[in-house]
Amino acid sequence: MTRKSEVAIEKEFTSEYERQQAEPKVRLFIPKDPLNPANAVWVSVNGVGRYLAVGKQIEVPASVAEAWQESYTATQEAYARMSLNVEIG
Repeated sequence: MTRKSEVAIEKEFTSEYERQQAEPKVRLFIPKDPLNPANAVWVSVNGVGRYLAVGKQIEVPASVAEAWQESYTATQEAYARMSLNVEIG
């Protein structure tokens, strides 16, 4: 197994960042979460991470918006399932 050099890794990271930056931009609104008062959320797509503002309309590459939406949907579904399993008594 061949290890990648730091230069090769940096070039790969840069090219992925550039690829994402070349994608069409889409508008995204991340709602505030009363359980997590952070002003930004971390999203990483293919090793390229970025902070996204919460409570503001922002423009991001389409793959970033898709990754955030999939995560948000899965989180909401998990919250819904957990609320069904709460025992009273």
